Amino acid sequence: MLNGELEKLLPKERFKHSLRVAHEAVKLARYYGAPEEKAKIAAIFHDCSRYMDRGQMLEAAKFYKLKISELEKKEPKLLHAKLSREIAKRKFKINDRQVLSAIEKHTTGSEKMTLLEKIIYLADHIEINRRFNGVKKVRMLAYKDLNAAIAASAGSMIVELVKKDLPIFLETVKTRNAHL
Repeated sequence: MLNGELEKLLPKERFKHSLRVAHEAVKLARYYGAPEEKAKIAAIFHDCSRYMDRGQMLEAAKFYKLKISELEKKEPKLLHAKLSREIAKRKFKINDRQVLSAIEKHTTGSEKMTLLEKIIYLADHIEINRRFNGVKKVRMLAYKDLNAAIAASAGSMIVELVKKDLPIFLETVKTRNAHL
């Protein structure tokens, strides 16, 4: 039922991405002994705010009284993880704290991550249609050493952002360093 509502809300390709992330998250959860249903729910809803444009994201963040950094003001798309957490909670009535935290941390990660948070972070980065330098290495590491996979993924993201002359969240750097 919730999937149907989400499918109507999100652009078609974004919804398909969420399903691919859910598929990967369940595989990782099974492999590492994490709750598969929580992984599936967090993965399906991790991008549930991605139907909004930049202006809508800023307005929604203000409406939900979220802290907005200077970087997020310049790049409102960076708010999507926080907004997805709020929409999952308020619109879709998802109240599991672990699931909501995994949704919120799926973009930048954090220095201290739970197993579920690590799984959602990685599943988003390694779903089958992802293309970035280093993705094959991250996919291989994901089923060998979760922390090494997170460090490699965050490192690849940092390199890509530098190449594109885009800002980097300090939290992404901290995530990489903490998981080396």
